[in-house]
Amino acid sequence: MQRGTERPRWFAWAPNIDTLMALLTEAWMIGAYYTVNHWIRSDVGAAFQFGLLTNLLVNVLLPLWWITIYRKQPLSELGITTRRWLPALIIGIVLAVFGSFRLRELAAGTDWLPHVAYNAVILWEPFFIFAWLQLRFDRAFGILPGILLTGLCFTAYHIGTFPPASLVVLLISGLIYAAIFRLTRNLLSMWPLAWCVASSLGTLMESYYFTWQQVAIWSVILVIQLFFIGYVWWKQRK
Repeated sequence: MQRGTERPRWFAWAPNIDTLMALLTEAWMIGAYYTVNHWIRSDVGAAFQFGLLTNLLVNVLLPLWWITIYRKQPLSELGITTRRWLPALIIGIVLAVFGSFRLRELAAGTDWLPHVAYNAVILWEPFFIFAWLQLRFDRAFGILPGILLTGLCFTAYHIGTFPPASLVVLLISGLIYAAIFRLTRNLLSMWPLAWCVASSLGTLMESYYFTWQQVAIWSVILVIQLFFIGYVWWKQRK
């Protein structure tokens, strides 16, 4: 039976090695996010530790290798699929338009263009949260626990960096976006439109501002990520 034809399970108990890998990468992410925000002071150090080691390797390439090469599963197991692409695209557009009204208010008087551009190229975050973590938890524990664990994991790596009130907002937002992603299980519903606006909002509210230098670095990371995704797609088609 193909995975796409399986009936949805609201609750389940089937943790496996994929679940362990998801939890290990989340543990890495918690440490990496705290370190880059509290201990690393140079742009070069941040680009290496967070950009290359974490965002490129741990958040994207490791899950990609694990699922498609080691576990020999299709890219659809990472939310990269043409199934339900139109509903996913519509969802992404609606979420982006809805958030853009608040974004215009927060961005007024700031150098908003590099900030939004940076949040547009961070494929790693929605890929890691939804395509990797949530779909592993969904398989292991069912739809509802998967959504809950996704929201908790999203919030967890911000602990120690964001204030408690903001963590509550992150948790609620994570749960809502996880529930929306589960409707299609297609990454297009989150990236690039919806997450660009949502992440721009969240970072602006916490007074994070990004530069063109950061846009350039993470754009290179994005190109590498897309190249490997394209290579895996080509190899599986072949």
